[in-house]
Amino acid sequence: MANSTRQAPIDLKRMRQVVEVARAEAITPAAETLSITQSALSRSIADVENQLGVQLFHRVHRGVKLTEAGERFVARAKRLLSDIDDLIADVTTADELDTGRLRVGAAPAGYAGYTVASMRDFVEENPGVSVEMETGTPQALCPALVRGELDLIVGASAYLQRWRELELRALLPMQFACMVRKDHPLAGRNDLSELDVLQFPIVLPRSIEPMHSDIGLRYAHYGMRLQPQYVTDDFTMTTSIVSATDAFYPIMHARRSFADLEEQFHLIRDVVEIKPHDVSIAFARSLPKTRAAERFEELLATSLGLD
Repeated sequence: MANSTRQAPIDLKRMRQVVEVARAEAITPAAETLSITQSALSRSIADVENQLGVQLFHRVHRGVKLTEAGERFVARAKRLLSDIDDLIADVTTADELDTGRLRVGAAPAGYAGYTVASMRDFVEENPGVSVEMETGTPQALCPALVRGELDLIVGASAYLQRWRELELRALLPMQFACMVRKDHPLAGRNDLSELDVLQFPIVLPRSIEPMHSDIGLRYAHYGMRLQPQYVTDDFTMTTSIVSATDAFYPIMHARRSFADLEEQFHLIRDVVEIKPHDVSIAFARSLPKTRAAERFEELLATSLGLD
């Protein structure tokens, strides 16, 4: 039964927690998104229910469902939180491009290279803005974007689209190939099979974990296990290894950039079945874009030849 005694207002942090649990329909994934422990989130939800004097969630098998009171609470909470976010954005972005900040993520880490030109243009245009660049896996950075700890992510669409909380814009089509030295035993052959390629040593970057998963599935298809003989995030080291050995390097690159690589290496295309990705920019659906993020998006699109 509802408690008619006047209660202290619920803080915004707990209100966001209730909304996230309702979205996830389970405590565990909501706790992961919010970066708190499952027990702490459960206690917080229980505290809100006790404070309101109503039950917000039914505990069901493998999750939770909103009660009628919970549905009313979450609907109003979403509108309230959106209004508060808009208010904060209006106040804090008034002079944002003079003194604000821009927080950019690159996921996987190698996609930071596509931001170099736009980042240079942005800092030249807005010298008073603080800029932070964070690189990592989509699994690490996408929840941070949802929580508002980043303004945007530049990365591979195939990985970013797994987060339904994100809004994506594809910017640049990519192509997959396996890079080998010019005189590699596979170079010039027209009858190559996927298995022919996978039997050679492989070079993989440590930081692009999703690529490991995609490649690993191709090995598993033939009952093989992915065991990289060489692991390095240094592309100069990678090219040295490929030039000196029979190893191949799986690479996802902009189509127009392959011409530069083909001057030094042989590229094996359309043999290993890896789905091509797009370079995309991602924003959190629930959060307003900052003026700095909007301007960076414009510069990024221009640098990639879209405008």
